[in-house]
Amino acid sequence: MGMMTPREFEILARSLRPQLVRTARNVLHDDSAAQDVAQDTLLKLWTMRDSLDRYRSVDALASVMAHRMALNVLRAASPGRFVELDENTGGVPSAEDELLARENGRHLDAVIASLPAPQQTLIRLRHIEGYDNAAIAALLGSSEGAVRTALSRARRRIAAAFGVDPSLYRNKN
Repeated sequence: MGMMTPREFEILARSLRPQLVRTARNVLHDDSAAQDVAQDTLLKLWTMRDSLDRYRSVDALASVMAHRMALNVLRAASPGRFVELDENTGGVPSAEDELLARENGRHLDAVIASLPAPQQTLIRLRHIEGYDNAAIAALLGSSEGAVRTALSRARRRIAAAFGVDPSLYRNKN
């Protein structure tokens, strides 16, 4: 089959979103977290869009994915799960440090590859494919605010991996 167009995916996302939110809410009992899981599930489906015709039921696939992602959110909520990638980030990095980090494209690629798949997809849609937040929100049947929040989380993880103060990183384009 041919590639699914952004418009076709947008229609699919709008039809799946309510079911994904319900599935996640049943696990998490938190509407905001359920909305995040629905968005992450749709991002994962976007990366799979060219092979979705192989599945008998995309609805069932999406529900299973949302359920698993919601369980992962519960597991991640347990304390002590996240460790600092670099213990020497106490101070604000120098301009030289930031320049070196920006120039280190291979490291950046590796950091992006280490992000959860939904965050990788968001970063690629925004910064590589050039979609703006409104277009990404339309594609996922989500809100611009939810896309902005998810992008901010991904950028903070990237910044932390480079040892850059996330608040400094957030102000750069």
